[in-house]
Amino acid sequence: MATATVTGNELKKTIINFLKKKDTGALATSGIETRVSPVKYFLGEGLDIYIHSNGGSKFKNLEKNKEVCLLVSTEFYGDYETIKGVQIFGQAEVGQEGSDLYKQAEKYCPFEHMGDEGGYIIKINAKKAVYKDAVDGDGEKNVWKA
Repeated sequence: MATATVTGNELKKTIINFLKKKDTGALATSGIETRVSPVKYFLGEGLDIYIHSNGGSKFKNLEKNKEVCLLVSTEFYGDYETIKGVQIFGQAEVGQEGSDLYKQAEKYCPFEHMGDEGGYIIKINAKKAVYKDAVDGDGEKNVWKA
């Protein structure tokens, strides 16, 4: 299948609308070791993506390498090609509970979460996204770039 590069707002809106219908994904980090963590996320303005976390080895990776990838998708529908999803590539920022970044994120958080001491927020600043819709669309990969 072909891959198209799209920089317009239409693809960005499609991606945002898809992400708003979901709240879980897989966050990939690398630094000390490659790690993929299941996460619950929420959106801020545009493609600003926030993730609450109480810790884990992903933070050791983020100390070494701020590049991340978040995968959000539907389940497969009957075969290995019929799926809708997006991979978000970008830079992560980390803030501890009480930080300005954490407070900024809380303005957008739509769900209850544990506010344990030592909690963190991860903000993904999206630089690129690869979106595929083989459920309602043509199955082509579309690339959005900031």
